[in-house]
Amino acid sequence: MRKKKTLIFITIMLIGIGVSLWNFGFFNRYNYLTAKSHIADNNPQIVFFGEAILTTSDLNKVSKKHGFKIVNFGCIISQSEQNGIEIYNSQINNYLDKLNGIGWKAEYKKEIDSLTKLTNIPKTAFWIEKDSSGNWFDIDWMHNHKNNVIISIYAKNGNLIIKSKFTKICPIDELKFIEDLKTEIDFYDGENIQLKDNCYLLKTKRLNKTVYN
Repeated sequence: MRKKKTLIFITIMLIGIGVSLWNFGFFNRYNYLTAKSHIADNNPQIVFFGEAILTTSDLNKVSKKHGFKIVNFGCIISQSEQNGIEIYNSQINNYLDKLNGIGWKAEYKKEIDSLTKLTNIPKTAFWIEKDSSGNWFDIDWMHNHKNNVIISIYAKNGNLIIKSKFTKICPIDELKFIEDLKTEIDFYDGENIQLKDNCYLLKTKRLNKTVYN
């Protein structure tokens, strides 16, 4: 009887360990152990999933200067795979911090940002992203005190989505003037531009035909 209880206990414990390892991605391609292995082999990678503005080839033109390679895992991913990738990337980031020193990420981001300025997007445009989706915004004209602005909105591939006049709308007790839309814009919802406060930019006049990407 005691042996049977011991066997049941060991079985439950092994199942628990297996589930924990699965949750932490140890049965997937990228995890804590593969991160340590890639570091030892001088082959560190940063893994991302989903869509990206740039190709991995373009990204690696910059990343190789900082001692790592970018890998796109794809758009379809399980929770276990995501857990493993997050743990993997965390270990690689720790290694790269030691390799490149403090502040390397800011320099890397600056170099990447310079690549994302597509030829048909004005140099004055800025990128806003939320929940892995985003748009380019270019301010064509703005009247702060009238809270009116003309904005061109582009898809990430550079296609013009819409150029329209917008008016800032706020709750009556929270009226605010337009100041710095680079920091105020939260996301474009396909109709209006949502802001990070309780206000939004209402589309009031479309100035050209909408282009769908």
